[in-house]
Amino acid sequence: MVESRDGDASHNDISESASDLTRMTDADPQSLAAYYDKWAGSYDADLPKMGYDAPMRAAAIMQDQGVAPDAPILDAGCGTGLTGLELSKAGYSDITGIDISLESLQAAEAKGVYRHLKKRDMNKPLAFGDNGFGALQCIGTLTYVREVKKLFAEFCRVVKRGGIISFTQRADLYDGAFAKAIQATIRAGLWEQISHSDPMPYLPNHQDFGDQKPIFYDVFRVK
Repeated sequence: MVESRDGDASHNDISESASDLTRMTDADPQSLAAYYDKWAGSYDADLPKMGYDAPMRAAAIMQDQGVAPDAPILDAGCGTGLTGLELSKAGYSDITGIDISLESLQAAEAKGVYRHLKKRDMNKPLAFGDNGFGALQCIGTLTYVREVKKLFAEFCRVVKRGGIISFTQRADLYDGAFAKAIQATIRAGLWEQISHSDPMPYLPNHQDFGDQKPIFYDVFRVK
């Protein structure tokens, strides 16, 4: 999924669903699922028009961190599978995707790069066993999570010790509460920070995002 925030979106050369992206920030899970179900059919065409390159950057992070090609990876908030597709191109073969949108999951399945795909609401426990993944990525999804501290604990639970967790967050949403959730997870001894990027482009060709709303890429190692 792609994160949303406030403002009126541009309708130039993108679908109605894409242009309405910024209206979904405070949507409940049912409304959010319905929105992405509706968008799934044009999602893959819309995202390149908006200059979205986070899946490629996320896959490069996994390679840069030395995640083994056969490591089981959880793609949390996989959407239509653009993130998994880039992982596959980078040589990763054991990818599990979760998302709240069934239509998006069906589009992801059609790409043929996921070993497993499951419908999950990340505001709830992830319903995976402990230490089952060697790495996890969560790209363009954290806006919709209400209790991010609990989700970070879940990430650390399902990823084995020494495994990599990589996620994005919008710079304008990297606020006190979000930063405190990261620090609380560090103090709890669950992970250690490896890197925090400079502000990077998010949706540079979207009127409501452009250069004013970049994102950070954070990378952690589970302890």
